[in-house]
Amino acid sequence: WPMLAASFVAASIVIPILQTLIVVAIKWLTMGVYKPIMKPMWSWWAMRTEAVAVLYWGLGGKVLLEHLQGTPFLPWFLRLLGSKFGKGVCMHTTDITEFDCVRVGDYCTINALAALQTHLYEDRVMKVGRVHLGRGVFVGANATVLYDTHIGDYARLRPLTVVMKGENIPANSEWEGAPAVPVVHKAEEIKAAA
Repeated sequence: WPMLAASFVAASIVIPILQTLIVVAIKWLTMGVYKPIMKPMWSWWAMRTEAVAVLYWGLGGKVLLEHLQGTPFLPWFLRLLGSKFGKGVCMHTTDITEFDCVRVGDYCTINALAALQTHLYEDRVMKVGRVHLGRGVFVGANATVLYDTHIGDYARLRPLTVVMKGENIPANSEWEGAPAVPVVHKAEEIKAAA
């Protein structure tokens, strides 16, 4: 029985890691490095990238990556796919698609169901761009950061915030809403009213 239990535990660890590494290999073999690009949604490129995304969420995500949320191990696996992560990053989401277009600074927190959205379909064209989070950025639950954006160091995005494409969020600021607007604190409101 001890050998059977040890074999079961070993297989439960090895099989999900192998499945995730298969996703990594398919991503590199079919897509290479993601870069900002525009392609028709019916193009061979767009179909290949959607296939990689489905494999990522369905194969790697379900068996391993979703279970690594909130641990230091999730950024390790996302680095294998091409994403750039600083040290001390805490991610409670796996919602990344064009991995090489994502850059996350040191000590960022990306909360549950937040999306670093590197592509959109606009007028039947798939447009891909970069998302860059500076050091110490906080992305609230269910927030979305669209492509071609830069979030400055120590900026805070409240839950359900949508950062529109092409926006630059200044360092040390706090934002909320869809689209994102600066948070006005009570002390600032009182000072402005006086």
